[in-house]
Amino acid sequence: MRWYGVEVSPSPTHFDRRFTLTRALAAVFIAAIAGTAVVVTLPVEPPAATSSAPAVRRVAIRVECANEAACVLSQELALDVWTEERAPGDPVDVVVEAASLAQLRASGAVFLVIDADIDATAQAETARLAAHAVVDTGDWFAEFRDYTAIQQHIAELAEFAPQRASVHVIGNSFDGRAISALRVGGKSDDSVSMLITGTQHAREWVAAMSGTCIADRLVRDYDNDPAIRAFVDTTSLWIVPVVNPDGYQYSWGQDRYWRKNRRGGFGVDLNRNFGVAWGGGGSSNSKRSQTYRGDRPFSEPETQALRALTMREAIGLHVDLHAYGQLVLFPWMHGAKRTDDHGRYASIGDDVASAIYATHQNKYRLMRGVELYPASGTMTDWMYGEAKATSFTIELRPRSGTGFVVPPTEIRPTCDEALAAVLALRASRHLR
Repeated sequence: MRWYGVEVSPSPTHFDRRFTLTRALAAVFIAAIAGTAVVVTLPVEPPAATSSAPAVRRVAIRVECANEAACVLSQELALDVWTEERAPGDPVDVVVEAASLAQLRASGAVFLVIDADIDATAQAETARLAAHAVVDTGDWFAEFRDYTAIQQHIAELAEFAPQRASVHVIGNSFDGRAISALRVGGKSDDSVSMLITGTQHAREWVAAMSGTCIADRLVRDYDNDPAIRAFVDTTSLWIVPVVNPDGYQYSWGQDRYWRKNRRGGFGVDLNRNFGVAWGGGGSSNSKRSQTYRGDRPFSEPETQALRALTMREAIGLHVDLHAYGQLVLFPWMHGAKRTDDHGRYASIGDDVASAIYATHQNKYRLMRGVELYPASGTMTDWMYGEAKATSFTIELRPRSGTGFVVPPTEIRPTCDEALAAVLALRASRHLR
């Protein structure tokens, strides 16, 4: 890949090889299913085939925004905007029709193609997952997992250590799927209540895996990791790996890049549906928009479930896992005015970002959410402004480049970073 003003697409041979590989993997899967000796173990619900491909080729590009007019044009032409937050002048990742690239070139836009065919990439991922379904590597986190597999895994964690972990259904999604939380720890009378949420946005699969992986590490490593033992003993932790089960499953079987829940087929952006600053900048009243906020605050059963859990358990600390961008964000997300305890927040955030960096020397940028881009009705702002919790949004890997479809080799290192963030938040000396 390289920056350019004139598109240089990968050669047809490259695409021929990718589609050949896709067909080959699919053929392996079909052949395996036909064999009587094959035992399908992973995932519990094999991924369904992606729905019929769009009539146009969709291209993900990163547009340099030194030329602001070209940057604005790229967003006007965008079928989807992948960069949820950015500072003025920062590049923006958008998805456009391949035919729109000529118009961008003519405008003087400088852009990088980060995925020349996002639907081919999604199809290749589906084929890989199908092939992996007949191969048990012994490592549950060696591959991405769907909603049913995650549900079963957290149930197994509760069975593994019933004295430390239990599963609770905190509500049901729009389509009636259980929104499950794993409660871990809390032995001491003065335990701090903490909440980790993941996958408000369906296509952010690495967030679902990281939340599940944090739960796994806290339960299984309790006896051999003093830091984890201390955390578990003094924290009443609730982990909701998949806040948006309907959208998540839809992204597995129908549209890999689906973001919202599944209300009415158009969906609501759950992270624009919370009550603080609902309806403001960075959200939309258009049902077609990726940031559609719903018709009122807490209109969605998923956000209602999180509100009820937060208030019932008097949650004091919160981490909301998202992807992508490698960012540690704190309030406000919607307004320019600093919080009254801005200095305290910045110090805690520095502890979190430093802990992340120490794991793999991978930098996550720390800032107030609004410094990147206004976003109203977010969970982090509601947790801070209404529930009075110390809340951070963490945008996980990657920093850029591959978007939402990332190789499964990224799951464990991303989990390492997310776990380090959680432990550092709990241990920060700047907490009141």
